[in-house]
Amino acid sequence: MVIGLFGGTFDPLHNGHLSLVDSVLDSGLVQRLIIMPTGTPPHKKNQVVSMAGYRYEMVCQTFKNWPAVEISDLEIRREGPSYTLDTVKQLQADLLPEVELVLVYGSDVLHKIESWHCPEELMAACQMLVANRGGQCHQDDLSQAEYLRRRYGARIRFFPAPLITLSSREIREAVRNDRPYQHLLPESVVRVIRRHEFYSGQGAQAELPVALRDQLSSLERQLWPLLDRKRLLHSLNVMIYAAHLATVHEAELDKACVAALLHDCAKCLPQSEVLTYARQTGDRQLLEPALAHGPAGAWLAKTRFGIDDPAVLRAIHFHTTGCADMSTLDKIIFIADKVEPARTYDNLDMIRHAAEKDLDASLLVCIYEIEKFL
Repeated sequence: MVIGLFGGTFDPLHNGHLSLVDSVLDSGLVQRLIIMPTGTPPHKKNQVVSMAGYRYEMVCQTFKNWPAVEISDLEIRREGPSYTLDTVKQLQADLLPEVELVLVYGSDVLHKIESWHCPEELMAACQMLVANRGGQCHQDDLSQAEYLRRRYGARIRFFPAPLITLSSREIREAVRNDRPYQHLLPESVVRVIRRHEFYSGQGAQAELPVALRDQLSSLERQLWPLLDRKRLLHSLNVMIYAAHLATVHEAELDKACVAALLHDCAKCLPQSEVLTYARQTGDRQLLEPALAHGPAGAWLAKTRFGIDDPAVLRAIHFHTTGCADMSTLDKIIFIADKVEPARTYDNLDMIRHAAEKDLDASLLVCIYEIEKFL
């Protein structure tokens, strides 16, 4: 059996990616295909890359009913830069001897691979299946493939694929600037983008300082095994909206983002474990099953994630119930948790509009609407 590995940032997954997957499976050169969103792309150190949870969700929603496709989060879970060679070694170690792993790429990789981590070792480790999209550039691709064969002993084989030239950066800009983009993406991806608003939403990741983005990406990786996909997406949405509110109300951006991202870190744990952690905080008023994940999350944020800022821990602790004498940060996390883009309460626009000017007014309306919803 031959298994293909198709990795990428997928920010977003677009019709060019979809066409390549369809074409390589139709070619008969692979029997199965692993699609692997990159965790920390080493070639994009100075570029903004969307949080892994959003990118993974686009891939999952698009290929969930493709029996020959397996979606892997291996690189997302692994600490450090996502070097393809490390991934290949890890996958090959787990495969049966009769299974061959091959790399699947668009033809542009032929002109970039020499700048990758240990390219000679990578090309020796795996055969490469490269999309032949025709057009004027194909002759250049053939020449480059021959050069790589001569210099590195690369094993390169082409398969036919439609010529679809798309730019992920231009698609992101189209979404952000409210220009047409839907025709460039699978419908499943359009739905994810519209629901979670991570390209167009206020406070989007592109606006965050580099050091803070790196910290949040590291925290997301640590959160990954603790939360299911739905809860992680909610946490990311809360983070982005909290970042916006922190900017508007001149609160500390880093504290708002960290508290928002970690606010539900205990939510998916077994209830007995949640109660055990909640008791560690000494707050016996929040030990009800629906409320205990707040104090449990604060305890977990401190002991597992190394967060020692009292303001951040307090915002996590009381994010469900609120408390007396709420700080600006407390209010931001409480409101963002209730009205992030994927929420379905009534009058969300009214609450969000109020939050732009008056957190206290927004808080009151938010509590009123929650009581109606319940």
